[in-house]
Amino acid sequence: MSACAIIVTYRTGPALARCLASVSAASGIDEIILVDNGNEDAEVRAIDATASDPRVRIIRGHGNVGFATACNLGAAQARGDVLAFINPDVSLAPDAITQLTQALTAAPPPAIVGGDLRDASGRTGRGARRERLTLWRAFVSFTGLSHLERFSPALRDFNRHRDPLPAAPIRTGAVSGALLCVRRTDLATLGGFDEGYFLHVEDVDLCRRAEEAGWPVLFVPGPHGAHAGATSAAPASEIARHKARGFARYFRKFARSPLERWLGEGAGAALMVVLPMIARR
Repeated sequence: MSACAIIVTYRTGPALARCLASVSAASGIDEIILVDNGNEDAEVRAIDATASDPRVRIIRGHGNVGFATACNLGAAQARGDVLAFINPDVSLAPDAITQLTQALTAAPPPAIVGGDLRDASGRTGRGARRERLTLWRAFVSFTGLSHLERFSPALRDFNRHRDPLPAAPIRTGAVSGALLCVRRTDLATLGGFDEGYFLHVEDVDLCRRAEEAGWPVLFVPGPHGAHAGATSAAPASEIARHKARGFARYFRKFARSPLERWLGEGAGAALMVVLPMIARR
């Protein structure tokens, strides 16, 4: 299957040039779509420097429409069978997309697969492998109760990066949109990313919809590259507000009862206050 790499960029800083170099050198990529959501001069130069590669197409002029919408813009222009969504602060391993495409091909279709991106210490990143997100799991994670999970399964963390690395792809509740692969036709079947999310949680939402449709969501052990994280020039408090709004939308959307919806609204309101405060520290 042919693969298209889709990279959404917005004021990413020097990490963008490293990302583009790694994607250009990686195997198994037939097409590269760069979605420019509005960048500083240095990032624009880094993007334009790739234009000589015949695989590259640049989409710009639409402004900062948000990550989910930009991913859908890229997907709409793609011709490849497999769409590989790659964050602009990821340095990709040379065979990452080849490995993920193979895992996707081996899985019973339709499916979503996510890569094993490592942090600066070489450990699997926090969001690479996740349980299904629920209000309780969010509470356990944000309060730190997950550190007591060895005493009770009820205190399992939403993020499963501390689990032993599996020997083969393993089914999980959600994977990270920092490195996520899906067949182009399957993404269309799901309706693409929910554009009601501006930044953050759109990947968890996509995986939840896939899981509820009975599709396998698979974490593929790697390593498949490094994820720098927190490279955006946007204020941390602004990013935190978008994340809080994303959680609030998710909990409203997937509430199974009026009570759960009410609790989700309250949790979202609390996060709107707490996350920007934490980000300012």
